[in-house]
Amino acid sequence: MRRVIFFTGAGISAESGVPTFRTGAGALWENHRIEDVCHIDTFERNYALVHQFYNQRRTALAGVEPNRAHRAIAELQQAAPQQVMLMTSNVDDLHERAGSPAVRHIHGNLLEMVDLDSREILTLGYEAFDYENRRGRFKPNVVFFGEIAPVYAELFGLMNALTADDLVVVVGSSENVIAFCAEAHLGSQGAARVLYVDPCQHTVYAGSSLQPYDRHYRMSATEAFADGSELLEQINRWLNA
Repeated sequence: MRRVIFFTGAGISAESGVPTFRTGAGALWENHRIEDVCHIDTFERNYALVHQFYNQRRTALAGVEPNRAHRAIAELQQAAPQQVMLMTSNVDDLHERAGSPAVRHIHGNLLEMVDLDSREILTLGYEAFDYENRRGRFKPNVVFFGEIAPVYAELFGLMNALTADDLVVVVGSSENVIAFCAEAHLGSQGAARVLYVDPCQHTVYAGSSLQPYDRHYRMSATEAFADGSELLEQINRWLNA
């Protein structure tokens, strides 16, 4: 059975107005050091700052909406749930709100909180967490630097199981944290077909002997997934072949 496997990164949500961590004038790291707000070694020391930072991110999600790329991926999943998979490094819920029936979050979920004593997962929605009056110790349910990401084993297991029946579509990933294109290419020993959607003109693979994707769509995700686009036609041909 032929499959299409989507891996999405910060770029797809940036097109909905969600600031990215690493790039651009509005990047979230601009006024915060990574080690202050997203590192497990300093979490206890910076407990209030961390919760203030993630409260701001969580409440801001209520003001953004899924874009055409989120919706197109959801429509493909709904039409062929056994053939279309989706994994995302994003911690927002835009894929779910677009209608994707199955989303695997590699780095956790911003809308959840973990009770560090009981390990219970609390669902917050878009509300700020009252860390000052809530008894106990709590952590946003996202993977911090210095932590092991539990889903990585599943992610790399999938990469190593890819075959010539798989079309991998990487959308909005800088390829700096997880090199989805390279992992898919190397994991499948070059058998899987890999498409890369990102408006960057120069990738992390520039100047390298590794060319892990079959095609780079140098355009925004919303443009690439517009109705009747070449990319959507290619994906549908693959699924229906």
